[in-house]
Amino acid sequence: MAVTVTGCGGSGITAEQWTDQMCGAVLPFVQTATTPPAAAADPAATTRGISDYLGRSTTALDGTLETLQRLGAAPVDDGEAVSTRLRDSLTDIRTAFATSKSQVDALDTGDPAALQQKLPEALAPVSRLQSDTALAGLTSNAELSAASQSSANCRRLGEVSRAASASASPAPEAPAPANGEGGGG
Repeated sequence: MAVTVTGCGGSGITAEQWTDQMCGAVLPFVQTATTPPAAAADPAATTRGISDYLGRSTTALDGTLETLQRLGAAPVDDGEAVSTRLRDSLTDIRTAFATSKSQVDALDTGDPAALQQKLPEALAPVSRLQSDTALAGLTSNAELSAASQSSANCRRLGEVSRAASASASPAPEAPAPANGEGGGG
């Protein structure tokens, strides 16, 4: 007996199609989040760039979550649980980016020494994401794992993730104080 799951993914979509669409939904966020801003000579400009990066990443993740919600449950045994774990994990990542952005936006960019000290604290929620992998639960499902092997979007997602891992961390670096600044406080 077939069970139709509410949402766009429940009726007639194959595991291969669902997996490809899921990876396609996650890809814009990963591309955005793995492209941190360039450091600027001015700590205030660097901080604004970091805030913009965190905002872009949060917005990209909002789009990912909306697309996944429309996609619905994975068309495999325990598909609703797989989809829920994925969305919950991505929601946690979104919370980390939004929290860091709020904390970065609250920093006093007029005090470079304090900024250098407090910016890493503000970025801590995002920095902790380095070891998190939102898609790990998908590989535990044999059907979705096999489907991801033939998915162009999943291959591209893997390439972007591997390139980012090889080059840098996802969290931007705190700016160094300008020449001669950063003394006591």
